[in-house]
Amino acid sequence: MASFTSSARGSRPLRAVAPCRQPMSMHSSAQVPDSGWSSQNFMLGAGMVIIQPSTHKIVVIYDTARKYWFLPRGRKDVGESLETTALREAYEESGYKATFLPLFTPVHAPSPPSDPGARRRLNTESLYTTITHWAAGRGNRSVPGEYMTFWYAGQIPPDAVHETGTGMPDEQTYTSHILTYEEAMNRLWGLERHVLDYVWTIYVYTLGIYEEVQADEAANGDGEADEAEDETAVSDPDLVFRENESISTVVSAPNGTSSRTIVDSRVTQATSDRHRRSLN
Repeated sequence: MASFTSSARGSRPLRAVAPCRQPMSMHSSAQVPDSGWSSQNFMLGAGMVIIQPSTHKIVVIYDTARKYWFLPRGRKDVGESLETTALREAYEESGYKATFLPLFTPVHAPSPPSDPGARRRLNTESLYTTITHWAAGRGNRSVPGEYMTFWYAGQIPPDAVHETGTGMPDEQTYTSHILTYEEAMNRLWGLERHVLDYVWTIYVYTLGIYEEVQADEAANGDGEADEAEDETAVSDPDLVFRENESISTVVSAPNGTSSRTIVDSRVTQATSDRHRRSLN
């Protein structure tokens, strides 16, 4: 087993337990060894996949100076929450004032005692985590470390106004583009392709649940639907995440456009095949 030393007098070297090297799921890489990192050897950050639900498109940023595409993300400031970081970075780097997009994201976080069913309804929890490393001597860092980024889903309205000059001085070469899923996947690279693929999977899954509920309302009469519309996300027993349910049950989007059409027209065949398997 791998080990690393501790400077504490009399303490034993921390030992990393060898994990399973197989991917944990179709959207995740393999487990990492049990580890311990001091504050000088890690950073926390947050990023956001910004979706425009009215068009089913995604905000992607292009750096005209460095010539690469990316999703908005950045380091957490001292005293700042990860959620605040995600919203701030989304605005600074994209120029859009995004809000969190509630989705049926499967999570292992427990429901609070005051709301036992919370984890099975719409939530705005982080959907994905990426870990990258930096080497000693990079920037002003004298020691190596790990950078953990927590990714959230965000949204902008149909009439979203793009602002310029919102970023830091070294971010003034960023330009924002609203792209289809397939266009975004063709431009992104590395781990951010996996981030977008998973967020899109959960987004399409959520559209499917909305379609099922709307179909039930249409079949049973919608006399009470308008009255309860504002409370649906928190009170409708049909709007719950069906654990281990196949993504193939996703049929259409709330506006009547088939979300299967959205998937088939914006996702490559390989990705489309993955969407037909289970979320696990």
